[in-house]
Amino acid sequence: METSRFTLLGLLVSFSFFLTLSAQMTGNFNCSGSTTTCQSLVGYSSKNATTLRNIQTLFAVKNLRSILGANNLPLNTSRDQRVNPNQVIRVPIHCSCSNGTGVSNRDIEYTIKKDDTLSFVATEVFGGLVTFQKISEVNKIPNPDKIEIGQKFWIPLPCSCDKLNGEDVVHYAHVVKLGSSLAEIAAQFGTDNTTLAQLNGIIGDSQLLADNPLNVPLKACSSSVRNDSLDAPLLLSNNSYAFTANTCIKCSCDALKNWTLSCEPSQIRPSNSTWPTCPPSRCEGAESLFLGNTTSSSCGPRSCTYAGYSNQTIFTTLSPTCPDSAGPGSGNYASTFRSSFNFVMVLIQCALLCLCLL
Repeated sequence: METSRFTLLGLLVSFSFFLTLSAQMTGNFNCSGSTTTCQSLVGYSSKNATTLRNIQTLFAVKNLRSILGANNLPLNTSRDQRVNPNQVIRVPIHCSCSNGTGVSNRDIEYTIKKDDTLSFVATEVFGGLVTFQKISEVNKIPNPDKIEIGQKFWIPLPCSCDKLNGEDVVHYAHVVKLGSSLAEIAAQFGTDNTTLAQLNGIIGDSQLLADNPLNVPLKACSSSVRNDSLDAPLLLSNNSYAFTANTCIKCSCDALKNWTLSCEPSQIRPSNSTWPTCPPSRCEGAESLFLGNTTSSSCGPRSCTYAGYSNQTIFTTLSPTCPDSAGPGSGNYASTFRSSFNFVMVLIQCALLCLCLL
């Protein structure tokens, strides 16, 4: 009886291990939070030298500025900038959550060429960021060994929009190199091996698969972007920048600036034809201030910060919030006057009551 119990327990442990390992092998990233779409990052490297232009085309990135910003490269970097073999380039992708899993949207497609196999496409063309099983699954390919030249397949890259312990993060698909450890990867990206293990559903280094994507959470700068903004959530990791509000606004994330998103007018013409020019970015509540300006107040310096945009408007706000209860001199004049007036009326009523009693 005792032997049977241990045998059953061993089978359950083995089965659990198999499920966890299988989940990691498929490159699935959990994506079950309230946010259904977001921007994630993938770390792409090629065994052969390539160019930024080729990477932009392969991943269907609309504007090279997106790749330059993700890698903190100068804005005047050429499309034909050489990318060395095995050099990692961070590529921003649009992520969609469905059924608890995150995958890139359908913009990223690949056309089968002569001598291609799905395994070659997954491991060589896309650098191990996706498995051939996943390509076959989402494209409903009956036989992965029978594909034809000219066929187009959706490439479902792994991603996620979930918060981590209630905090916004940028999920980054990092292809594990042979011989890596969780501790080394954690140190490289500013997290810890326990977080990596839990996020990816693995126990330790023994389940860390080389040449497979690992979900790495990159800390994001906090922002004042409203939930109803067309670019919400605007998530940027350290040492990166992005253009938003039809390229009218440039935002950057720098850990040295207290992990707070810093935004300013971009001085670039709008990318959307519905905006002939960029709308003004005056600060709401302080019309003399513009985006990026700072003013002093009774509770310290406050900056005009970016809060998002709509079809016709750029939103701004004064940050940080200055509470009315911050101390003497805080709050607006009307509320202070009203409180004093009420106190005087109470004193008058008390005096009249005392006279009546006499």
